[in-house]
Amino acid sequence: MMLYLNIIVIGLLITQDVLLWFLCKYHFVDHVRGEIKVQWPKVTVLVPARNEEKYLPACLRSLERLNYPQGRLQFIIGDDQSTDRTPQIIKEWVAQGKDRIFIDVASPPSQKVNGKANALSQMAKLAEGEVFLFTDADCEVGPHWVTELVSAYGARNGLITGITAVRTDSFFSAMQSMDWWLTLGMLKVSSDLSLAVAAMGNNMLVGRQAYMEAGGFEGIPFSVTEDLAMAKVLINKGYKPSHQVSDKSLVVTKSEKNLWELLRQRKRWMNGALSLPWYWILLLALQTGFFPAIVYFLFTYPVWGLPIWLSKMVFQSLFIENFALRSGVKVSWFHLLCFEFYYLMISWSTIVYYFWPSSINWKERLYR
Repeated sequence: MMLYLNIIVIGLLITQDVLLWFLCKYHFVDHVRGEIKVQWPKVTVLVPARNEEKYLPACLRSLERLNYPQGRLQFIIGDDQSTDRTPQIIKEWVAQGKDRIFIDVASPPSQKVNGKANALSQMAKLAEGEVFLFTDADCEVGPHWVTELVSAYGARNGLITGITAVRTDSFFSAMQSMDWWLTLGMLKVSSDLSLAVAAMGNNMLVGRQAYMEAGGFEGIPFSVTEDLAMAKVLINKGYKPSHQVSDKSLVVTKSEKNLWELLRQRKRWMNGALSLPWYWILLLALQTGFFPAIVYFLFTYPVWGLPIWLSKMVFQSLFIENFALRSGVKVSWFHLLCFEFYYLMISWSTIVYYFWPSSINWKERLYR
């Protein structure tokens, strides 16, 4: 019985990796519309910031380099109860240009309110744009970020997700980057099959009409993954969110500094992942279940175990490599091969830490 169960798990995962690579390579959808726009819509860019004095200046400089028609951009930067120099940095930047607004975000009314959703809700009330673009204060956007997401957007979408990569300046950050490519690649493939249920708050466009129909961030159910909660509400209202992946929609974010910070991040993400439909949970479960299955094979049938594991690594690596190239990023095969062992460690560490009886710590706010 154990043998057959392990064969099923391994067979399903390798089939999944082959399908992911095939669909990414041959069924990749570019949502950018080719028509020439007579007039670009007015866009409001919203950036909440909480204790981001280290990364915020680079984020703001990247916003200054945006290539979008003059007078059609509005920036709203919110200070979410920071205790460092974040508010001063924002105020200095806002004073240097037009259509820039600073907002001092009021505290959430209770622990049952997502702090980031609370900030975005207050900020959106000042938005004048026909579409809202969201990113985080620890991210840097490219010059064509706005035009790319706006060009990919249609009224029926309601929401467009871009692509985010982790800035790689160490081996640990490179492993986190591989993890993001794998997860977001699965999101893109699912989205192109019209199975999208996820979004990323650090690289996301939401139409004003769709946002209002959802009731704003104050109107969505409580979640520590407010971007996913917004996507689910819009889907329930009949919208069809899309995932636009290209070098122009690419946003770069920071990596987590150490394993402890990474596990805290993944505990919050796993909380949102477990609310996804069954097929997404199955995809993630297969990734985790592969490792005990292959260990069983390595000890029981070593002649078969090693080739099977290598085939899984190859197809997974081909998928990640192809997906990263779609975003204009070339990844190292050394990192791809090392990622297999990193993923084994971090997947099971995340499961243990998720069920550990502790609160979710997000921006020094605790959620149970």
